[in-house]
Amino acid sequence: MIGFGKMKWIGVSMALILFLPLLAGCALSAKQDAAAAVKPTPEQLQKVKLLNETAETMYQKVQQGDIPGSRAVLQQISDQVTQIRFEGITSVEGLNALTDTITEAKRVFQAVQFNPDAGKISAAKVRLATDSLTHASQPLWLQYYKQLQDDVNVIEQTAKASDKTSLQHASAHFEQHYSIIHPSLLISRPAEDVERMDSLVAFVKSQSMSQGMPFRNVLNAVPPMRQMLDKLFMKREATAYLPYPEPQNPILWTLAFGSVILAALGFAGWRLSKKNDGIVTVRRNEDGYI
Repeated sequence: MIGFGKMKWIGVSMALILFLPLLAGCALSAKQDAAAAVKPTPEQLQKVKLLNETAETMYQKVQQGDIPGSRAVLQQISDQVTQIRFEGITSVEGLNALTDTITEAKRVFQAVQFNPDAGKISAAKVRLATDSLTHASQPLWLQYYKQLQDDVNVIEQTAKASDKTSLQHASAHFEQHYSIIHPSLLISRPAEDVERMDSLVAFVKSQSMSQGMPFRNVLNAVPPMRQMLDKLFMKREATAYLPYPEPQNPILWTLAFGSVILAALGFAGWRLSKKNDGIVTVRRNEDGYI
């Protein structure tokens, strides 16, 4: 038998079990909102703009075949990055992607045997990455959408035709084109979305290189690849990807919800106390279980 006082404490405990996670969720939401509310200073924006202009100069020099000039400008880019604070501009993943891209470009341009094609790809990566810092709503890398969609179409066609050699070539082309915008994606989009796309790209590549007959597996991967591309390039309705909107005052909603729980449990305990003089009898069923 359980007394009314103990019943009340059980009710309070149950309410706290439901109530405290909601408070924790609100605290986490508030913390995330505070982080998202960080705004870059005019000085930061000016430095990022200068970085983007320097990257454009480097890209043009590479296109003109001025490799010594490209190396000099690339060093300027490397120096400028160390003087910029990126809070409110991009995430930690985005900053790491930017610095890794610059480091990779320096290795390409400082190689004993310079590869012109690799140099152009590295210059394009740097250029797109810095542009995504300054043009968050309409970055240059968005122009790659059609190219990547065409690559996925070729992957699908070669898989349907069971042409493994062509499938390998199609997968390699897609991976190369995707790698050019990969740093920009990490700068502009949530890391978890980029990781999902990375996994799909790696899966298709591994399947195309496998010893068996991977065509069905590749065809199964095509729809989610298209879906992730649409999401990364924001080509579908935003409502298809946005989370359920939070209430304007989550703390008030939480307090109200918790009050309802407490009131309901308290009322139930009061009814039981009136019915059995404050004693709740716990009986066993026919099988002997409580």
